[in-house]
Amino acid sequence: MSDSRWDWFLRGSVTLWVTGPGTRQLLARLQREGVVMRDVRFTGDGVLLRTSVDGLRHLMASRRAYGVRFRVVDRHGAPFLGQRLLRRKAFAAGAVAFVAILYALSSIVWRVEVVGAEGEDQEAELRLAAAEAGLQVGQWKSRLAPPVELAERMVARAPNFVWVGVEIKGSVAVVRGIPKVPGVPQASQQPCNIVATRPGVILDVQASRGRVLVKPHQLVQPGQVLISGLLTDRGPSVPASGHVFAEVWYTSEVSIPLRVSSQGLTGTSVSRDYLAVGGARLRVWGFQEAPPTVYERDRETEWHVGAWRLPVQWVHATLYEVKPAVWQVDVAQARDEALIMAAADVRSLAGGDMVILGQSILQERLDRGTLYATILTRVQQDIGAKAPIPDVGSSPTSQGAAQS
Repeated sequence: MSDSRWDWFLRGSVTLWVTGPGTRQLLARLQREGVVMRDVRFTGDGVLLRTSVDGLRHLMASRRAYGVRFRVVDRHGAPFLGQRLLRRKAFAAGAVAFVAILYALSSIVWRVEVVGAEGEDQEAELRLAAAEAGLQVGQWKSRLAPPVELAERMVARAPNFVWVGVEIKGSVAVVRGIPKVPGVPQASQQPCNIVATRPGVILDVQASRGRVLVKPHQLVQPGQVLISGLLTDRGPSVPASGHVFAEVWYTSEVSIPLRVSSQGLTGTSVSRDYLAVGGARLRVWGFQEAPPTVYERDRETEWHVGAWRLPVQWVHATLYEVKPAVWQVDVAQARDEALIMAAADVRSLAGGDMVILGQSILQERLDRGTLYATILTRVQQDIGAKAPIPDVGSSPTSQGAAQS
């Protein structure tokens, strides 16, 4: 006979109270015949044991020969559970109705999420295209077209998007779109100069149009003309263009604490099991008290019936105890960290098109466990920017000559 607990559940099992003078001999015979008995407990008056329904039949066939009597204490398994449900038809009907309602609710689209739209107008356009394609809240998932076909319909109805993707996750429909990039504007043909935006020392000038007015190793100030749009003093003017690379200096004030505190795992953990129905979780195992400060890690099952994900899942959560830890940072390490922070600060100010040439600590001091440092960072960056060519006729000198 099978010793599987699952087989016992399907076939049914019973807990018996057996008494009589030949009880021990009968149990020994049943054991030799292969009848599986569990939870056997001998007392002075009799024996309490659990066996399958097939084992019960063997015991009934041999009980008179050994002069024993038995009483059914409890019944277990699917056959007896079915009998109880038949006696409680209202409860059984309610359980079936509950499962049917869960299945019906999980077969409907309850939310449509839009990802990738820039602004409310594009989001509204994508939602309208989805509704016209048949994807909207309250729609049965079985009546929806395949995601590829839905995406094609939406692209045809959303002229401001170059690509649309549709993904159904349970009762949520996710619509992802890539907006069209607007046309690149034409470069302005208005005559202009290239002027300095920051003080620095010129390293290299790469002029594609205009007249270069500076040379390497020259110190320039903000507003100074670097590439002129005037080809000659009184000649024609053009829109100057090019790149002017200069060495620029930035000063950063950085503070680094020498005493750093963080949190780490102690190794103590508590496990809990939940039955997740929709967005709610019902704890079914693990009621021991958790540590005061914990880090939780969850593992959720992926139960499916075909391609349909069941609304009921099992969640195993592990709560790890967290303990604060403090360590001391060396002054040399703090200096290195200060240089890294200063470099990040300069990158945020100067932009991505720059190269760090060097760093120097101008001043540092220790105060109450914190290192305060003033750091000079030398970078190479393009300091040129377009500026209109000033009107020579509107200068104070020319205006005064006109009045005289």
